[in-house]
Amino acid sequence: MTRLFAPALISILCAGSIALAAAEEPADTIVPSDPRFTVFELSNSAGGGKKAGPVGTVLLSFASKDSRYCRAARFPADQAVVLACREEGGWKIEATSSLFPAEATEPTNFGGGSNMREVGDAVEALRAGPDLLDGFEVIEAASKGWRDPPPFDEDSLDARQILKRTFQVYRASKSYVDTGLVQTRYKNSSREWTGETRFKTAYVAPVDFLFESNMNDFMTIEVRYIVGYSRNAVQAWSSASPKAMGELPSIQEALDAGAGISRDSSGMIPGLFFPGTKLGGDIVRLTSAVRLDDARIDGTDCFQVQGFRWPNTGRPTTVWIEKGSFLIRRVYEEQVIKGDTTKTTWFYKPAMNVPVDEAALRFVVPSPQSVGTG
Repeated sequence: MTRLFAPALISILCAGSIALAAAEEPADTIVPSDPRFTVFELSNSAGGGKKAGPVGTVLLSFASKDSRYCRAARFPADQAVVLACREEGGWKIEATSSLFPAEATEPTNFGGGSNMREVGDAVEALRAGPDLLDGFEVIEAASKGWRDPPPFDEDSLDARQILKRTFQVYRASKSYVDTGLVQTRYKNSSREWTGETRFKTAYVAPVDFLFESNMNDFMTIEVRYIVGYSRNAVQAWSSASPKAMGELPSIQEALDAGAGISRDSSGMIPGLFFPGTKLGGDIVRLTSAVRLDDARIDGTDCFQVQGFRWPNTGRPTTVWIEKGSFLIRRVYEEQVIKGDTTKTTWFYKPAMNVPVDEAALRFVVPSPQSVGTG
């Protein structure tokens, strides 16, 4: 069975006086028969702190990086803020956030509410640049039927903007899967060798999550690590200490526990979904970040950004981020400690907002026969 990640169904957004979209239209599309269509389509407001109108009030408008016009509006009858982008058939709902009853009609800037993460993160992930549309730009967009906004120019982004957009894309994701490899090259005074850690991740927002890694860096010693997160519990298991794990108080603690034996892969990307880990977001918070020449990774055009994840080492971290999707494809860094050199590369094959099979999210402790030495 596959976990679906489609935008919130309109039936959970609508209440009382708000009409449902025509039956033949997608459930996540606001069409002319829906009163909310008038708010998205005809309002000349660029947004602001005015009280909500009888149907709704536009809070902000912007052009998305995939060349759509998008607007967030507050609807008092729904006690919700809805973010939608204009497509051929109507306004496609991208995210919704609930409001407290008093907030539905009171003046508000964008933000607040009992659960504003969905719309707030989606706005930041979708918009093409830092600026929202002003009043003149809104009128111009409306005169074109909310079609054909100016194209998004990725080449103008600096390192900080690329990293910020990357974080926003991960935070706003509805699902994510990856498989990957950490390749670590060790060199000391007596020998050189290469270790490998394989890992995979599956995530369906907001909490369904599974991470697995298998570290084989030191001869025949193999260490496996598994973290599972559901609405019911956080679970972790390690072949290095199978009796010491079990249910843990938080997903952050579980990801941190596997940092060493997964070569940081347990927290580097999962920490973007669950901030608060020791590694949570550090890969997009590089200090002194600069944008290098673009590069190709596995035939894909990528931004190349370099900065410091560990400033005290004096050695930078390089991150390759896929253009268009803003998904991390590769990370490289090296350290020298007392003459011993470690060069580490993280290779990612990611996919975002795709169906995720139930089996990929199931926490299963391996049988003793399937666990290697360690």
